[in-house]
Amino acid sequence: MPPFRSLQNLLDDSPGSQLYNAEGIDISTLKIESVTADSRQAGPGTLFVAVPGLRVDGHRFIPNASAAGASAIAGTYGPGELAARGILLPPGLPYLQNSDGRLALAQLSAALHGHPSRAMTVLGVTGTDGKTTTCTLLESILVGRTDRPAHGGVGVITTIGARIAGAELDTGFHVTTPEAPDVQRYLAQMRDAGCRFAIVESTSHGLDQKRVAAVDYDVAAVTNITHEHLDYHGTFEAYQEAKALLFRALFRSHPKANTPRLAVLNRDDPGSYDFLASVLAVEAATEAAAETATQPALPVTIRSYSLANPTADVRAERIVYRPDATTFDLHWWGGPAFPVETRLIGDFNVSNILCAATAALGLGIAPESIAAGVASLAGVLGRMQRMDGGQEFLALVDFAHSPGSLERALKTLRPLVAEGGRLIAVFGSAGLRDRAKRRLMGQVSGRLADFTVITAEDPRTEDLAEINREIAAGVEQFAPPQRYRIVADRAEAIGFAARMARPGDVVAAFGKGHERSICFGETERPWNEQEVMLDALAALKNE
Repeated sequence: MPPFRSLQNLLDDSPGSQLYNAEGIDISTLKIESVTADSRQAGPGTLFVAVPGLRVDGHRFIPNASAAGASAIAGTYGPGELAARGILLPPGLPYLQNSDGRLALAQLSAALHGHPSRAMTVLGVTGTDGKTTTCTLLESILVGRTDRPAHGGVGVITTIGARIAGAELDTGFHVTTPEAPDVQRYLAQMRDAGCRFAIVESTSHGLDQKRVAAVDYDVAAVTNITHEHLDYHGTFEAYQEAKALLFRALFRSHPKANTPRLAVLNRDDPGSYDFLASVLAVEAATEAAAETATQPALPVTIRSYSLANPTADVRAERIVYRPDATTFDLHWWGGPAFPVETRLIGDFNVSNILCAATAALGLGIAPESIAAGVASLAGVLGRMQRMDGGQEFLALVDFAHSPGSLERALKTLRPLVAEGGRLIAVFGSAGLRDRAKRRLMGQVSGRLADFTVITAEDPRTEDLAEINREIAAGVEQFAPPQRYRIVADRAEAIGFAARMARPGDVVAAFGKGHERSICFGETERPWNEQEVMLDALAALKNE
């Protein structure tokens, strides 16, 4: 059965909403079964929320939602302004006016499901790189707890998908953080499945667009903040501010019994540590100044992690990188160091492990559970994922799609190249996104790869040839023309790289990772990078 609440319930649970056009309607018995910002999903029992978008104003679709039988409408314009815009509300169609459409969408969605995040410990992870891996590590740690095996299930929402007590859901093509109604629906399913923990990958887009504004976070963790998504945010400072919304949310979350508030910061990352520490200090001072007897300030503990910095609360020592595994000793604030072993590749994954471990330790998870959870994770879809087709060289699929993540990936893979071998990188750069990173990524590959294959990565409505020329210009600053090739078709590019590879080489396809579509024009075409790479490897046997 779908959830439902009366319109009166939702109105009472949505501060700042003003009701209009409800004369003669008993809103205490008017059932609302779904909340949506998509008029195509409207129908009887639906509350349609008109959200001003980046390109289209959702208020334009109020007539569509009304014609589809929506039970109520919400928007930011008053009835008079709607009428002035030629949008007339039929009699008997209740209208909720609010000051912020996206915030109202989140709050109403949470209210419809009874604020599910208040029934669980919620961990939010943000950052430019490593979010999905860190979320997956946390899931592995919390699912496999050896100290309290009957603690309840774990739910997780990432850019790969959603898992609820181990059951896999698909969140769709090119998803960052899902829209607010989906986030709240997944959280409600987690609660109803008995999950004790919910892990939410919180992207800058999702935070800025308030898709997670009604999530009551208990833990906020950051991996890093580097050059990315400036096409949307405009400036690096605005990008940082979007990430900071996750940490500000700690001070506004609904109190939960026996659940600490924890901020986890990366001591090694100049783009996040000082900035977020300052944000947290300001928030704490503001909270303390507003404290009353009935509304006590909520303390937020700050913990930091580092690959080597001795001032960090959690750090790694004696790191050993082997072909089959990485080992290190994890030092922390509450007890003796303990050994950790992982099959994940690279120092950035050690950093991701430290991030997840810091959050888990802050929640009181035992060190042995953390070590067991990390060791049990074989890999993460599309993150330094080894592809085995019986070939005599190493082939991988990875999601690196920014200059910083590509540089870290190539530096990580270099030691895996045999003496006399080559590191071959296959990647592109998305259209209608940050143009500056195209040349930057080309420069990175020109410096660090032995051969670069430039190809398509979601060109959208931009000219693919021009995108590739911009990448090539960056490559040429560090490598001669004979060290790169433009192969526009991505499948052909991966095949080209596989065919040129020799024993001891490393071939890595970057940029698509877990994604299951590739966008040309305005059309999303099905895509599976792993299958394409395996097909290319299989074709070698027939040559």
